[in-house]
Amino acid sequence: MNRGAQAPGLSGWLGVPFAGSGGTVPGGARRHGSALAAAARLLLLLRAPRLVHHLPAEVPLRGPAVLLRHAGLRAPPDGVDRGALGLSLRHNAIGELSPDQFYGFAQLTWLHLDHNQITGVREDAFQGLYKLKDLNLSSNRITRLPNTTFIHLVNLQILDLSFNQLTALEPELFHGLRKLQILHLRSNSLRTTPVRAFWDCRSLEYLGLSNNRLRSLARNGFAGLVKLRELHLEHNQLTRVNLAHFPRLVALQFLHLQWNKISNLTCGGMEWSWATLEKLDLTGNEIRALTPDVFLTLPGLRVLLLDNNRLSSLEADTLDTWGSLSTVGLSSNLWECSKRICPLAAWLGAFRGRWEHAILCHSPEYAQGEEILDAVCGFQLCQNFSRRRGGGREGSGRGRPELYHGRRRPDAPYNPRPDATASAPPAGAAVPPPLAPTARGHHGGGRGGEGPGAGVTDEGEFSERDTVLTQRVIIGTMALLFSFFLIIFGVYVSRKCCPPTLRRIRHCSAMQARRQMRTQARQPMADLATQVPYNEYEPSHEEGALVIINGYGQCKCQQLPYKECEV
Repeated sequence: MNRGAQAPGLSGWLGVPFAGSGGTVPGGARRHGSALAAAARLLLLLRAPRLVHHLPAEVPLRGPAVLLRHAGLRAPPDGVDRGALGLSLRHNAIGELSPDQFYGFAQLTWLHLDHNQITGVREDAFQGLYKLKDLNLSSNRITRLPNTTFIHLVNLQILDLSFNQLTALEPELFHGLRKLQILHLRSNSLRTTPVRAFWDCRSLEYLGLSNNRLRSLARNGFAGLVKLRELHLEHNQLTRVNLAHFPRLVALQFLHLQWNKISNLTCGGMEWSWATLEKLDLTGNEIRALTPDVFLTLPGLRVLLLDNNRLSSLEADTLDTWGSLSTVGLSSNLWECSKRICPLAAWLGAFRGRWEHAILCHSPEYAQGEEILDAVCGFQLCQNFSRRRGGGREGSGRGRPELYHGRRRPDAPYNPRPDATASAPPAGAAVPPPLAPTARGHHGGGRGGEGPGAGVTDEGEFSERDTVLTQRVIIGTMALLFSFFLIIFGVYVSRKCCPPTLRRIRHCSAMQARRQMRTQARQPMADLATQVPYNEYEPSHEEGALVIINGYGQCKCQQLPYKECEV
């Protein structure tokens, strides 16, 4: 890179105007004489290496993508290719974006200005960037953005304003961004969102407002977001949420409200159902009770996470509206394991989905730390409680993708009414020892520790065993077939690839057979004189030896063709 070509941009790098002979200094005094000019040149030579050494001569300023990272720049340098498609100025020292800052970069499709020191963006700073699709302004010090900041970015699809210091949004800040699909506003200091702030963002699919200071949600604050699929409002200061205040977000699937201060969840005045919502995350709030009307408006809900709240019991009417759930999170609540827990225990016993963590009793003292199903069975808190083999907890549930499949409605009716005679033992009374938590498999419901009257069905276990047996048979058959074909393949390859070896083996076998035949032919015949003429001797009298000695009886013999039989 020619340093002479960069000289006009040196003042931009220094951040102060440089005037040669006859110029002015910030104080307004005139420079006169060659001595002052020489001193200015000397100062330039002394300062320039420290401020420009981050941008070496070999850094390319031309091409489809210009990367000027960690260069200590305070403004875009001169000489950058105006026809570039991408420009990265991240991790520099840019302090402010002035009007027409990027005028002339008409071909830019992405611009990354994150991790700078930008405190303000002037109006028309992005004028002329009509083809820009991706703008990253995250990790700066921006406190305010004018209404017309993004008005020229008609093709913008991704806008990242996270990790700044925004305290408010102008009502028409996002006006004209009709192609915007992803908007990041997390980790700012926003306290509220203007009414219809996103009205023009008709293509927005993802909106991140987490880690702000939102205390309430304005009615129709999300109006116009007809394609929004995922809304993040976690880690704020929300205390009440009324689902009726959300407009008809007809495409929303995932709503994240975890780690707020929500104590009341209602849907007052809501005259429509939210059929598209699949996941509702309310983890880490202060919810003490739930009403069934909230879930009647969510018929397609599959994942409901209520961990780390203040729930002590749930009514049967509320549990009846959870028929579509496949995953539920109820751990770390204030569950009271008395007769009030019976509706929840019955629902968990019939639930075929999974819960992510153990659901433990919080009170009374004698049941603390016990899983709800174990406590109900061990202390006989509920009448006619049947502990079916249902779903269970899995530790890897949170690492899964957002969409969960396999919605299911409990197929067996359960008795939500607690035993009228069953209650917690009085103070000082003998309390039966709690059952030790049994080892659980994937179902989480357990198989041991049932008290009297607690029925257990193991159809799922038998079906699981049959499945495992079938899999083993299939695997064994496939292994056998593979071995058979491998042997055939080996023989085929041997015949095709090694014919000389086979011929040599056949020749050796034939030679060995001939030698054996010759050896047998050369053996001498046995001496006929030495052959025994009598092959069988059977005396006809009981005293065979006496008969032979005295000459009585007959001698049976087998006469050979070459010798007579002698007695």
